[in-house]
Amino acid sequence: MSVHISTIADLPVPVKIIVEARSSSRVALGKKEIIIRLPKHISVVDKEKTLQQFLRWARQQIHQKSYYQAQLQHISHYHERTLKILEESFQIEIAYHEAGRNKLSYRGDNTLRIYLRESMPEQDRVAEVQRFLLRFTERYFLPKIQQRTLAWNERHFQEKIEKIELKHTTSRWGSCSSTRRLTFSTKLLLLPEHIIDYVIVHELAHLRQMNHSPRFWKEVEQAMPDYKIRREWLKKHGHTIDF
Repeated sequence: MSVHISTIADLPVPVKIIVEARSSSRVALGKKEIIIRLPKHISVVDKEKTLQQFLRWARQQIHQKSYYQAQLQHISHYHERTLKILEESFQIEIAYHEAGRNKLSYRGDNTLRIYLRESMPEQDRVAEVQRFLLRFTERYFLPKIQQRTLAWNERHFQEKIEKIELKHTTSRWGSCSSTRRLTFSTKLLLLPEHIIDYVIVHELAHLRQMNHSPRFWKEVEQAMPDYKIRREWLKKHGHTIDF
């Protein structure tokens, strides 16, 4: 197996190219890099052709679905920005100090004060701000999303739930495991409340149908007759939502 990491000017993250013993080629958008896997048995020409095809796909996905926002954003995007979480508004204030640890201060006044070391590179500042916002959202709003989920469950499903949690996931808004654990993406809480409810109902329906069969969608429709409108909104606007 050989591994090569390249920096390409018009891409926000490095490209890791792995040539190994495998039967097919594959591309994936990782958290901090684009990962391309190529079979070692194919010709140099085919490898280059596949590589360029995958890079075109990656550029399209990054443009259409706003991947790698941490690498694309500048710190000015966050200073004095109003962030709405579960329809509650917070003003972000960023200040700098020469020494000491980075921290987020919240005193219950709807202002999120983030203190950063002045010497940090721009990209590290952005990543740190996003980390603080995610941590704040998970800590203070988990009980609310739990209550909201339990209310929908009691009203329409009455199913056993083992756990309800928030995690920073980018590939899906929610998931339901075979162990009856419901996991929601932290950035779900940035959506309008009626769209949050659609995702909740969607995952609750999986407690009865662990698939997307007609029976599954019937469960969703019974709890939320206008779910198609909400689902369409999410498909159209969801990729623009992030911290």
